[in-house]
Amino acid sequence: MSTLAYDLHRLVRALDQSAEARLAPFGISYARYLALLIVGEHDGLTQRDLAGALGLSEPTASRTAAALEAAGWLAITRTPGTGNRRALEVTADGRALLARAGERLGSDFDDVVRGIGQDPDLIADHVRRLTAIVEESP
Repeated sequence: MSTLAYDLHRLVRALDQSAEARLAPFGISYARYLALLIVGEHDGLTQRDLAGALGLSEPTASRTAAALEAAGWLAITRTPGTGNRRALEVTADGRALLARAGERLGSDFDDVVRGIGQDPDLIADHVRRLTAIVEESP
């Protein structure tokens, strides 16, 4: 018997796979897109902060940031007087990529939701509220 938790797990997995395929033409993986998106929302974020936001180890976040920097989508700068801390900032090319790729991901999924007779904004609101509640629960 299927449960809501299992159905949501399957949906997230399907969304991740779909996003991976939709982002391939842009030359970025979904994991790297998410990292760039998070930095774009919080310029100046450190690699440690990025690791925490993505649920990754610091070395993995560091490799992700380095790959994004090599692609020209992210700038990494040492923070003066703070040891080995590095601040992250999305470049102009990175912002352009986020805009194009985000539009593709958003419009494609919005179309799927509309296709089943639902309002994407209402679904998004429900998802945000459920996420907040679950994150506050033990």
